[in-house]
Amino acid sequence: MDAIALRDIAHDLRQPLSTIEAIAYYLTLVLPRDDGKTHEQLDRVQHLVEQSNWILSNGLHLSDLAAPEPASVDVEELITQTLAAHPDSGIRLELCGGLPQIQADQGMARSLIENLVTLFRQISTEQHPATVRTSYASGVVIEICTEAQGLRSIAGAALSLESARRVVEAHSGVFDVSSDAGGARLQVVLP
Repeated sequence: MDAIALRDIAHDLRQPLSTIEAIAYYLTLVLPRDDGKTHEQLDRVQHLVEQSNWILSNGLHLSDLAAPEPASVDVEELITQTLAAHPDSGIRLELCGGLPQIQADQGMARSLIENLVTLFRQISTEQHPATVRTSYASGVVIEICTEAQGLRSIAGAALSLESARRVVEAHSGVFDVSSDAGGARLQVVLP
């Protein structure tokens, strides 16, 4: 199946997903707040729609990965912007500051950060939040880790990790992920 056909399928799937999300949102507004179980299920529907869109985006990204068009990118700024869009993400930041800009495709770099933040948002908990750290060691290092377990049990995780790996490798970077009983850790080094 070619990339154009996949984009058409994704577009066709996103229309009903968007409608489902809008209906769930409307119901959260009109139903009594004291109906906790119903609101819990509506939150779950909205989460599943977000997860489905994320899976579609990663699938499209994998099928249509073009050669990068390098430009100067401030990785810490991308991370900050991504987390600002998700203030309730439960992800902590430990940015070292003063990192050099990297030469990367801006769209791919943004997609990489959004993808990884979305993945770790799904497994982090209040007791085990995820942390995003930056540093410099032979390139800009991005590390995301959590003591929460279950990285590979998230629907779409394998697709997400493969999409991230391909973006990093397209920029001659290093990609490493581990997940065990102690939690999950992902490290990216971009030259």
